[in-house]
Amino acid sequence: MWSGRHDSYFEETGKAIAEQLQRSRSRQRAKAVKYSREQVEQSRKISHEAEAAELERLAVLGQIPQAEYKARMAALDDDADEGAEK
Repeated sequence: MWSGRHDSYFEETGKAIAEQLQRSRSRQRAKAVKYSREQVEQSRKISHEAEAAELERLAVLGQIPQAEYKARMAALDDDADEGAEK
C-alpha cells in the first residue's frame, strides 16, 4: 500500500494545483472586470456624443433656444466629466 510520504505528496500536489487554478481564475476575473469597465466607458462616450449631436441639431433647426442648448451641453459635459473620474 501507499506510505504516508505518498499521501503527503498527493496532498501537496493537489494544493499546488488548486492554488494555481485560483490564481488563474483571479487573473481572468480581473481581465473581465477591466474589459467590462472599458465597454461601459465606451458606451457612455458614444451615448454622450449622440446626445450632443442631437442637441446641436435641435439648436440649428431652432427647435430649442440657444440658452437651453448651452445649458444642456454644459450639463452633458459635467456628466461626461463625472463618468471619466470613476
